[in-house]
Amino acid sequence: VLITLIAGSRIFYGMAKEKVFPSILEKVHFKTKTPWMAVIVILITSIAFTLIGDIVIVANIAVFAIVITFAAVNLSVIVLRYTEPDIERKFKVPINIGKFPVLPLFGVGISVYMAFQFEIEVMLVGFAIIGIGAVFYKISKNYKPKSQ
Repeated sequence: VLITLIAGSRIFYGMAKEKVFPSILEKVHFKTKTPWMAVIVILITSIAFTLIGDIVIVANIAVFAIVITFAAVNLSVIVLRYTEPDIERKFKVPINIGKFPVLPLFGVGISVYMAFQFEIEVMLVGFAIIGIGAVFYKISKNYKPKSQ
């Protein structure tokens, strides 16, 4: 749980710096250098999830999100190999058939298989959260702040 709180606040902070999330989440505490507003948002979200009552469901939703993230990362490796073939890469994926990276394909397949092993309520909540995130992302991409 602690790792999720730390990682979640840093992810929100990074996304705010990239202008995907509101800039208020970029605020860093002057003394501790922690993204305090992002920590507060994660704290409120965590408290809301604890109100569900069943910690097993909350934990399963978190694991479902991680598994879907693994699938998305592996799929991104495959897609970027074809859509952005000339960008510099920090690592080389072993085991390729021509230009196609084989290991990420297994990563996508295994991750999707694992995701569909959860109870239907966990998957529905997980996909709802992904949907809300996609809507929020689309709105933030179309939002143009007024010039000062």
